[in-house]
Order: sequence, then C-alpha cells, then structure tokens
Amino acid sequence: MSFERLNEVSDDLITEVDKLSFVRSRLFDALAPPKQNVVILKGARGIGKSTLIQQFLSSQQKKGNKVLYLSADSTLLDVGLAKLAHEYQKRGGIYLALDEIHKYDNWQSEVKTILDSFPGLKLIVSGSSSTNLDYASTDLSRRHIMLHAKGLSFREYLEKNQDIKLRCYSLKEILTHPKDISQTIIKIFKERQLDLLSFFKKYLREGYFLSRENYEFEVLYYDSLLNTINGIIDVDLPYAHKAIDGLIKQKIKLLLKHVAAKCPFTPNISELSKSLSIANDNTLKKYLYYLSEAEVLINLYQANKSHKDFQRPQKIFLNNTNYAYAYEDNPVIGTVRETFAANCLKGQGELTAPTFGDFCLNGEWVFEIGGRSKNKRQIKSVKQGYVFADDITSVEHGNLPLWLLGFLW
Repeated sequence: MSFERLNEVSDDLITEVDKLSFVRSRLFDALAPPKQNVVILKGARGIGKSTLIQQFLSSQQKKGNKVLYLSADSTLLDVGLAKLAHEYQKRGGIYLALDEIHKYDNWQSEVKTILDSFPGLKLIVSGSSSTNLDYASTDLSRRHIMLHAKGLSFREYLEKNQDIKLRCYSLKEILTHPKDISQTIIKIFKERQLDLLSFFKKYLREGYFLSRENYEFEVLYYDSLLNTINGIIDVDLPYAHKAIDGLIKQKIKLLLKHVAAKCPFTPNISELSKSLSIANDNTLKKYLYYLSEAEVLINLYQANKSHKDFQRPQKIFLNNTNYAYAYEDNPVIGTVRETFAANCLKGQGELTAPTFGDFCLNGEWVFEIGGRSKNKRQIKSVKQGYVFADDITSVEHGNLPLWLLGFLW
C-alpha cells in the first residue's frame, strides 16, 4: 500500500470526527505532553480511544501540523512500523498515531526503534486494557506518559448530553467539602429546571460508553456491549496471553456468565472450578484476573494481597453499571450502586475489600454504599468511614450523595 493511500485513509477518518461536538477535554489535552515524545493511551474496548485520538489529530492538522493515523492491525499496513515512521518523517510528519498497537507483533521493539531513530516525531500509541503496555521490557523510562481512559464519568455525561460544563473534584475535596460542592452543582440544575437524580439514574443505565448515541433503542446498545465483551475475550485477551485458545475462550465466557449473574459476590473458587470444569483453582483465579485487567470485571482483594499472585478475590463486580443492565433487565439497585462506586473509586488508589464496609481505599478511607436511609452502623468503629447514599441531592444526616463520585474525572 502506497504512503499516499495510507494518508488518504487517515485524512478520511480524521475528517469524519469533525462532525462530533463533544470532546473529552481532560484526556484530549493530555495527548500533547510538553516534553515526552510518546503518549500511551490505554483503555477498555469501546470507551472511545480511537475517536479521541482522531479528534486530537484533527486539531493539530488545523494548526498546520502534519498528522497520520493508523490502526496497527490494518491490512493496508504492509511495511514495518519503523520503516513507515522513517518515510513519514522524510515527508515532514509531526504526529504519528498507532492505534490498536497490541495487535501488531513485536510492537515494543518497533516503537523503541521509532523513538530512538526519529526523536522529532510525536508518537501516540493506544491499546487494550488487557494488554501489558507498561513497557517493562523496553527502555522508555522518562520518555513516555501513560494515560488510562475509562468510560464517561457522570460529569462528562452531563456535558455531552446537556452541555453542562462542570469541573472535576478530587476525592479529598469531595470528602472534605461535600455540601459546598453538591450545592454548587444543584444550583445549576435548579436554574435550568432539570432533575439531577433523574439524569443520574439514566447515566447508570446507559451513560458510560460514547457508543450509546449510535443506537436508537437501549436493547440494541446492550447487545453491542455484550458483543464488545465477547470481542475482548475472543480477540484482545489472546493477543495479551498467547496460551488462550478456543477452549479457554469458552471456559472464560462460561465463567463470566456465572459471575455476571451473581455480582457482586464472594466466589467459592473450588466450587466454581469444579462446576465449570476448569483445571484447577489457580487457573480459575487467573481467568478472573484476565477479565479484571481487561476491565470486564473489578476484583477486590484483601489488603496486602497481590492480585498478580492470583489470590482469591474477596468480592467481584462487573466493571460498570451499563454492563450490569446489559446482563440483567432490572439488576438489583444495591448491585448497581456498589458497581458505580467500585468503578469510580478504582484508579484512585489501592481499592480493597475491608472487614467492615464495602470498600477501603489505600488502607485509609472506608466507604459504605447504600440508599437514602443508609447509616454508619456497619462502619461505626472506623476512624475515616464515609457513607455514600443514593437518592439524595445534598448531604443528609452525614451521608454524602452517591452521584458526587461521578465527578472524580
């Protein structure tokens, strides 16, 4: 395939995203670090990595910079990445984006060669959460920025669908000033005569993925999410773990089906292994770990227990509330609340399963999740214990509004 044809395909894709009005501004701005020459964007399948990269390249193109977008598994790509980068630089290229990098064999050494040989290029690399993108085997220390993209936060959902632009808050800010923050946000909703809690309920059902707007009906959206999960198991996991064959894929799907029907729950590993005809307990724990790394599940472990040693999870959740609705028409509301909290808190630090309460973060903060009438009885002995309650707009009886966690990113 000629370079000219690759450039045409790239331009077509980049031009297409100009029709989109919503941009995930925080991630967008982070794609252009001031010093490092490579940004690594990691995230689950379906959360909009490709769209974000194309939007960024479009903005750079408008500034007069030469850009090129390629999917690393494209059939149009018939030369090595390093050779392509060489040709691109000779033609005055500035930004080179390599999407789906995990699908390109020997990509680590190719990327290192590009950085070593063409220091003038600004490289953007993206890949699946299921793939190890930490470059442990290559010398990229101090030469890259790693970005982890999650699905839309509640804050981003409001910006996208209602053009309500609000700032992010750190968890410390939320815990310290929940009343001030919630009242600031509530005031905006009242001025617009909008019901914040109604939007929050809708977000929990269908607001996590950008792809929702592609489907007229919820049922079609949920079908697409289940297809996405199958794609993660069938395609992404085998790229990351070469030993995964057709039989193992089926075992993982059976395991996920069983887990999804019971989330959140504490698994009996031996019983699960036996009922699903999985070779041994460690193999099953390994499959659960794979699904967690791919952001299909969230596994909570005991504090000071490494999931990399394939420990038994103390509690398992689906990764996000939209998945919960995809698997179940009317999931238990308590499950939805805890799933939302787990998704929001994961990434804020080490999230573990405490002896008392639902979640512990960094061994410091303990959280209990519930409805409006929830109290601190279960965490009364915990020094830094907090209750996040659903169905309240502001702080009530010491309980913090659950929806506030949707402003962490």
